[in-house]
Amino acid sequence: MALGQRDASVLRRFEEFCALEGLRVDRALADAHVVEAFLTISCSTLCAHSLGTYRSTLRRLGGAPRTPRAFSASLAPAPYSERDLAALWSRARSQASAARIANATVLLAAMVGAGLRPREVAHLRAPDVLRSRGRVRVRVRGNPSRLVPVEGRGASVLVALAEEQRDYLFRPNALVRDTKNLVGEIAASLAGDPDEVVLSSGRCRSTFLCAHLASDTALRELCALAGLGEVESLARYARHVASAPQTKAELRARARRR
Repeated sequence: MALGQRDASVLRRFEEFCALEGLRVDRALADAHVVEAFLTISCSTLCAHSLGTYRSTLRRLGGAPRTPRAFSASLAPAPYSERDLAALWSRARSQASAARIANATVLLAAMVGAGLRPREVAHLRAPDVLRSRGRVRVRVRGNPSRLVPVEGRGASVLVALAEEQRDYLFRPNALVRDTKNLVGEIAASLAGDPDEVVLSSGRCRSTFLCAHLASDTALRELCALAGLGEVESLARYARHVASAPQTKAELRARARRR
Protein backbone atom coordinates (compact mmCIF):
# COMPACT_ATOMS: atom_id res chain seq x y z
CA MET A 1 0.00 0.00 0.00
CA ALA A 2 1.38 3.42 -1.00
CA LEU A 3 1.99 5.76 1.91
CA GLY A 4 1.07 9.41 2.02
CA GLN A 5 3.83 12.00 2.35
CA ARG A 6 3.30 12.48 6.09
CA ASP A 7 3.15 8.75 6.84
CA ALA A 8 6.27 8.11 4.78
CA SER A 9 8.16 10.87 6.60
CA VAL A 10 7.20 9.53 10.05
CA LEU A 11 8.04 5.96 9.04
CA ARG A 12 11.42 6.99 7.62
CA ARG A 13 12.35 8.66 10.91
CA PHE A 14 11.22 5.57 12.82
CA GLU A 15 13.28 3.33 10.52
CA GLU A 16 16.38 5.43 11.26
CA PHE A 17 15.78 4.93 14.99
CA CYS A 18 15.40 1.18 14.50
CA ALA A 19 18.62 1.01 12.48
CA LEU A 20 20.52 2.72 15.31
CA GLU A 21 19.01 0.44 17.95
CA GLY A 22 19.38 -2.78 15.93
CA LEU A 23 15.63 -3.41 15.77
CA ARG A 24 13.54 -4.99 13.05
CA VAL A 25 11.10 -2.36 11.83
CA ASP A 26 8.12 -4.70 11.45
CA ARG A 27 8.44 -5.99 15.01
CA ALA A 28 9.20 -2.56 16.45
CA LEU A 29 6.13 -1.02 14.82
CA ALA A 30 3.91 -3.56 16.56
CA ASP A 31 5.45 -2.88 19.97
CA ALA A 32 3.85 0.10 21.71
CA HIS A 33 6.74 0.41 24.15
CA VAL A 34 9.25 0.76 21.31
CA VAL A 35 7.06 3.43 19.73
CA GLU A 36 7.07 5.35 23.03
CA ALA A 37 10.85 4.95 23.32
CA PHE A 38 11.24 6.38 19.81
CA LEU A 39 9.06 9.38 20.67
CA THR A 40 11.00 10.04 23.87
CA ILE A 41 14.52 9.54 22.50
CA SER A 42 14.30 10.76 18.89
CA CYS A 43 11.43 13.25 18.96
CA SER A 44 12.11 15.24 22.12
CA THR A 45 12.14 18.54 20.18
CA LEU A 46 8.67 18.08 18.72
CA CYS A 47 5.67 19.94 20.11
CA ALA A 48 2.86 18.01 21.81
CA HIS A 49 0.65 18.16 18.73
CA SER A 50 3.36 16.70 16.49
CA LEU A 51 4.13 13.97 19.02
CA GLY A 52 0.47 13.01 18.98
CA THR A 53 0.52 12.88 15.20
CA TYR A 54 3.61 10.66 15.20
CA ARG A 55 2.11 8.38 17.85
CA SER A 56 -1.19 7.90 16.03
CA THR A 57 0.54 7.39 12.68
CA LEU A 58 2.85 4.68 14.01
CA ARG A 59 0.05 2.94 15.89
CA ARG A 60 -2.05 2.90 12.74
CA LEU A 61 0.82 1.58 10.57
CA GLY A 62 1.88 -1.09 13.06
CA GLY A 63 -1.35 -1.91 14.84
CA ALA A 64 0.34 -1.23 18.20
CA PRO A 65 -2.06 -1.24 21.17
CA ARG A 66 -2.41 1.73 23.48
CA THR A 67 0.12 2.06 26.29
CA PRO A 68 0.85 4.67 28.95
CA ARG A 69 2.67 7.55 27.30
CA ALA A 70 5.38 7.85 29.89
CA PHE A 71 8.57 6.13 28.79
CA SER A 72 9.21 3.64 31.60
CA ALA A 73 12.66 3.46 33.14
CA SER A 74 12.42 -0.32 32.79
CA LEU A 75 12.81 0.04 29.01
CA ALA A 76 16.57 0.53 29.08
CA PRO A 77 18.07 -2.05 26.71
CA ALA A 78 19.74 -5.06 28.27
CA PRO A 79 23.55 -5.06 28.23
CA TYR A 80 25.36 -7.52 26.01
CA SER A 81 26.68 -10.71 27.53
CA GLU A 82 30.29 -11.77 26.98
CA ARG A 83 29.05 -14.26 24.40
CA ASP A 84 27.12 -11.53 22.59
CA LEU A 85 30.17 -9.30 22.49
CA ALA A 86 32.37 -12.10 21.17
CA ALA A 87 29.87 -12.67 18.35
CA LEU A 88 29.73 -8.96 17.50
CA TRP A 89 33.52 -8.61 17.44
CA SER A 90 33.79 -11.69 15.24
CA ARG A 91 31.21 -10.32 12.82
CA ALA A 92 32.87 -6.90 12.77
CA ARG A 93 36.21 -8.44 11.83
CA SER A 94 34.55 -10.49 9.08
CA GLN A 95 33.38 -7.52 7.02
CA ALA A 96 34.16 -7.46 3.32
CA SER A 97 36.80 -4.71 3.28
CA ALA A 98 39.40 -3.13 5.50
CA ALA A 99 37.37 0.09 5.63
CA ARG A 100 34.22 -1.71 6.76
CA ILE A 101 36.19 -3.64 9.36
CA ALA A 102 37.62 -0.38 10.70
CA ASN A 103 34.19 1.26 10.84
CA ALA A 104 32.56 -1.70 12.56
CA THR A 105 35.33 -2.17 15.11
CA VAL A 106 35.51 1.52 16.04
CA LEU A 107 31.76 1.44 16.71
CA LEU A 108 32.17 -1.43 19.14
CA ALA A 109 35.30 -0.01 20.74
CA ALA A 110 33.85 3.48 21.27
CA MET A 111 30.26 2.60 22.15
CA VAL A 112 30.95 -0.43 24.38
CA GLY A 113 34.38 0.61 25.64
CA ALA A 114 33.64 4.30 26.26
CA GLY A 115 29.84 4.54 26.23
CA LEU A 116 29.80 7.05 23.39
CA ARG A 117 26.55 8.01 21.68
CA PRO A 118 26.35 7.63 17.87
CA ARG A 119 26.98 11.32 17.13
CA GLU A 120 29.89 11.34 19.55
CA VAL A 121 31.41 8.40 17.66
CA ALA A 122 30.90 10.25 14.38
CA HIS A 123 32.98 13.19 15.67
CA LEU A 124 35.74 11.12 17.29
CA ARG A 125 39.16 12.10 15.91
CA ALA A 126 42.57 10.48 16.16
CA PRO A 127 43.91 13.18 18.55
CA ASP A 128 40.99 12.40 20.89
CA VAL A 129 42.53 9.02 21.74
CA LEU A 130 44.95 9.84 24.54
CA ARG A 131 47.66 7.53 25.88
CA SER A 132 49.54 8.21 29.09
CA ARG A 133 51.30 5.93 31.56
CA GLY A 134 49.79 2.81 30.06
CA ARG A 135 46.25 4.17 30.17
CA VAL A 136 43.97 4.93 27.23
CA ARG A 137 41.33 7.62 27.45
CA VAL A 138 38.93 9.10 24.93
CA ARG A 139 38.20 12.81 24.83
CA VAL A 140 34.54 13.40 23.98
CA ARG A 141 33.99 16.82 22.48
CA GLY A 142 30.98 18.76 23.68
CA ASN A 143 29.83 21.23 26.26
CA PRO A 144 31.18 20.20 28.60
CA SER A 145 33.77 17.86 27.12
CA ARG A 146 34.78 14.77 29.08
CA LEU A 147 37.53 12.17 29.32
CA VAL A 148 36.52 8.51 29.42
CA PRO A 149 38.97 5.69 30.26
CA VAL A 150 38.88 2.68 27.92
CA GLU A 151 40.22 -0.76 28.77
CA GLY A 152 40.64 -4.14 27.13
CA ARG A 153 39.95 -4.79 23.46
CA GLY A 154 38.32 -1.41 22.90
CA ALA A 155 41.44 0.42 24.03
CA SER A 156 43.75 -1.48 21.70
CA VAL A 157 41.39 -1.01 18.74
CA LEU A 158 41.11 2.75 19.25
CA VAL A 159 44.87 3.16 19.69
CA ALA A 160 45.56 1.19 16.49
CA LEU A 161 43.04 3.21 14.48
CA ALA A 162 44.32 6.51 15.89
CA GLU A 163 47.81 5.59 14.69
CA GLU A 164 46.47 4.91 11.18
CA GLN A 165 44.15 7.89 10.79
CA ARG A 166 45.00 11.57 10.99
CA ASP A 167 41.46 12.79 11.45
CA TYR A 168 38.09 11.09 11.98
CA LEU A 169 38.22 7.47 13.11
CA PHE A 170 34.73 6.52 11.92
CA ARG A 171 33.97 6.77 8.20
CA PRO A 172 36.77 9.31 7.68
CA ASN A 173 35.67 10.21 4.15
CA ALA A 174 32.08 11.10 5.07
CA LEU A 175 31.20 14.69 4.12
CA VAL A 176 28.27 14.98 6.54
CA ARG A 177 28.72 13.76 10.10
CA ASP A 178 25.52 14.80 11.89
CA THR A 179 23.21 12.22 10.36
CA LYS A 180 21.81 9.11 11.99
CA ASN A 181 22.47 7.07 8.85
CA LEU A 182 26.22 7.55 9.26
CA VAL A 183 26.21 5.07 12.14
CA GLY A 184 22.95 3.30 11.35
CA GLU A 185 24.13 1.95 8.00
CA ILE A 186 27.17 0.26 9.55
CA ALA A 187 25.19 -1.06 12.51
CA ALA A 188 22.53 -2.50 10.20
CA SER A 189 25.16 -4.19 8.03
CA LEU A 190 26.25 -6.30 11.01
CA ALA A 191 22.76 -7.72 11.49
CA GLY A 192 22.71 -11.29 10.22
CA ASP A 193 20.17 -14.00 10.92
CA PRO A 194 17.16 -12.67 12.91
CA ASP A 195 18.11 -15.01 15.74
CA GLU A 196 21.64 -13.59 15.98
CA VAL A 197 22.59 -10.70 18.23
CA VAL A 198 22.56 -7.36 16.43
CA LEU A 199 24.62 -4.24 16.95
CA SER A 200 22.60 -1.61 18.81
CA SER A 201 23.92 1.72 20.08
CA GLY A 202 21.48 1.51 22.98
CA ARG A 203 22.71 -1.91 24.09
CA CYS A 204 26.34 -0.83 23.67
CA ARG A 205 25.84 2.16 25.95
CA SER A 206 23.89 0.00 28.39
CA THR A 207 26.79 -2.47 28.48
CA PHE A 208 29.21 0.33 29.35
CA LEU A 209 27.00 1.80 32.07
CA CYS A 210 26.04 -1.53 33.62
CA ALA A 211 29.67 -2.63 33.79
CA HIS A 212 30.50 0.49 35.80
CA LEU A 213 27.45 0.04 38.02
CA ALA A 214 28.49 -3.55 38.68
CA SER A 215 32.03 -2.48 39.54
CA ASP A 216 30.69 0.13 41.98
CA THR A 217 32.03 3.19 40.19
CA ALA A 218 31.02 6.30 42.14
CA LEU A 219 27.69 7.42 40.70
CA ARG A 220 28.60 11.06 40.13
CA GLU A 221 31.81 9.97 38.47
CA LEU A 222 29.86 7.59 36.24
CA CYS A 223 27.45 10.37 35.26
CA ALA A 224 30.43 12.53 34.32
CA LEU A 225 31.94 9.72 32.23
CA ALA A 226 28.65 9.11 30.42
CA GLY A 227 27.68 12.74 29.94
CA LEU A 228 24.59 12.43 32.14
CA GLY A 229 23.28 15.42 34.04
CA GLU A 230 21.77 13.66 37.04
CA VAL A 231 22.16 10.35 38.88
CA GLU A 232 18.45 9.60 38.43
CA SER A 233 19.22 8.93 34.75
CA LEU A 234 21.01 5.76 35.84
CA ALA A 235 17.76 4.20 37.08
CA ARG A 236 17.03 2.83 33.60
CA TYR A 237 20.24 0.81 33.69
CA ALA A 238 20.43 -0.12 37.37
CA ARG A 239 17.60 -2.65 36.96
CA HIS A 240 20.09 -4.89 35.10
CA VAL A 241 22.58 -4.84 38.00
CA ALA A 242 21.43 -6.56 41.18
CA SER A 243 24.02 -4.81 43.35
CA ALA A 244 23.09 -1.32 42.14
CA PRO A 245 20.49 0.99 43.76
CA GLN A 246 17.12 0.15 42.25
CA THR A 247 15.19 3.40 42.74
CA LYS A 248 15.90 7.05 42.04
CA ALA A 249 15.79 7.77 45.76
CA GLU A 250 18.40 5.08 46.44
CA LEU A 251 20.58 6.44 43.65
CA ARG A 252 20.44 9.95 45.11
CA ALA A 253 21.22 8.63 48.58
CA ARG A 254 24.27 6.68 47.41
CA ALA A 255 25.50 9.62 45.35
CA ARG A 256 25.37 11.83 48.47
CA ARG A 257 27.45 9.35 50.45
CA ARG A 258 30.26 9.17 47.89
